Amino acid sequence: MVRKTGKTQGKRSSAEGRTRPRRLRLTPEERRTQIVAAAKELFVTDGIDHVSMRKIARRVGITQAAIYQHFENKEAILFVIIEDFFGELRAALDAVVAAESGPLERLRRAMRTYVEYGLSRPEEYRLVFMTPMSGLVRAGVAVPRTEEALAKPSQGSLAFDVLDGAVREVVARGIVRHDNKELLTEAIWAAGHGLVSLLITHDHFPWTDRKAVIDLQIDLIFRGLLRDNCPMRSKMFDLS
Repeated sequence: MVRKTGKTQGKRSSAEGRTRPRRLRLTPEERRTQIVAAAKELFVTDGIDHVSMRKIARRVGITQAAIYQHFENKEAILFVIIEDFFGELRAALDAVVAAESGPLERLRRAMRTYVEYGLSRPEEYRLVFMTPMSGLVRAGVAVPRTEEALAKPSQGSLAFDVLDGAVREVVARGIVRHDNKELLTEAIWAAGHGLVSLLITHDHFPWTDRKAVIDLQIDLIFRGLLRDNCPMRSKMFDLS
């Protein structure tokens, strides 16, 4: 039996070290993405108030000091989540508005898209709209808007502007009951938000037909929005 010498063992260890795959370091952007994903999961499961930067760092597998190289606090992480949410919502709204020719159809499609988008991402919707930490204010949607927000509008502000623009166009045609554009925009958005929040909060309620509820709610809103002598009132149920 030949006894292995320390020299031979050293060579073997050295060879194993050379063949073992080296762990790749994440780029700063990849690490930020990882942190945001971990934070989003924790925000949903534990609630924003019960999540600390230490807890997020532990979930990612980095030190608490390391996470501060990417985000100053958890509010900054939430803002990234909010911006991503609104950025995709804005893209969806832009697409449906561009596809319709009539102003009322554009507004109706925008509202339906808002509802469908919120229902497709219920957990993120809760974080953005239904938490004590105001996602709306941080997203630059709150009014009055600061000079800084106007100089560099957030995705939330831009998404809101799509709805606001559609409302202004309808008002300009003189086919709706009210001419207060700001009030109309807020009322239509509030109706959409109420519908989304109710459906995602009471998901287990035995709805007769969720789609039919959404369709009827939107029809009722737009029938009430139009002037009595508007010929489009009789066509509202054909705009689905």
